[in-house]
Amino acid sequence: MKKIDLIYTRLRTEERMILDALRKRECEVQLHQDSDLVLSLDAERWSGGNVVLMRSMSLTRSRYVAAILEVKGARVVNSSQAITTCGDKILTNLALAAHGVPMPWSFAGFEEEACVAEIERRGYPVVTKPAVGSWGRMVARIEGRSAAEGLMQMRFETGSAQDHVGLVQQYIDKPGYDLRVYVMGRAVGGIRRRSEHWVTNTARGAVPERYEVPESHAKLAERAAAAVGADIAAVDLLETREGEILVNEVNHCVEFARSIESTRIPLPELIAEYTAGVHP
Repeated sequence: MKKIDLIYTRLRTEERMILDALRKRECEVQLHQDSDLVLSLDAERWSGGNVVLMRSMSLTRSRYVAAILEVKGARVVNSSQAITTCGDKILTNLALAAHGVPMPWSFAGFEEEACVAEIERRGYPVVTKPAVGSWGRMVARIEGRSAAEGLMQMRFETGSAQDHVGLVQQYIDKPGYDLRVYVMGRAVGGIRRRSEHWVTNTARGAVPERYEVPESHAKLAERAAAAVGADIAAVDLLETREGEILVNEVNHCVEFARSIESTRIPLPELIAEYTAGVHP
């Protein structure tokens, strides 16, 4: 019987469905709430199973717990390296760039005036987003200099010192939707997220639809997941009006509660199947 540790923050719909799917495969699952974990910083062997499925909602907790358990001999899905890379959009872009994965142009700046000057040089509109964040929060489209100055001022004068970086990305005029491809070693399906708003996260009200993933999209998503080192990933793709496909982001903790009913992709079963097949 395969022994799997599932580490979580809250037992949401996703975690309960994954847990049921693992047990249907006769896996012995040990649950660990991340807030209860106290882990020694040494190489003493992990007392749980040899495979750990990381479902923590906290980037900080998930990357540290994964790193600690890897030193203790566990095989963590996803790895601490993948979590760290996916959790930081600048690191994600660098990993994609290093592997030649097509994506919107972007830049990182470290002073307000320098960022505004570079935006002016490249032209409007552009998008700014926090380097670390999810669910479309604090993502803004910049249409002109006044907005650029205001948003960059906010970026550099609020939060802690580690937040004081300006991440600016090319604005892609999407045809009313973006695409998400689920990868578990290979592409297993995808959704189209449709919205009248330019931000197309389901957390921001976008309507999920199933779409049959063409081979070219599947291969691009697989390249993106491999570039960041992720076993299981949700790869967000942007389609230009001309039909060019670009990778926008790679998500290390696949969420699906808002979309599984409409898309009918059996993601809990697919995650369980992949995790149960991982060799320690």
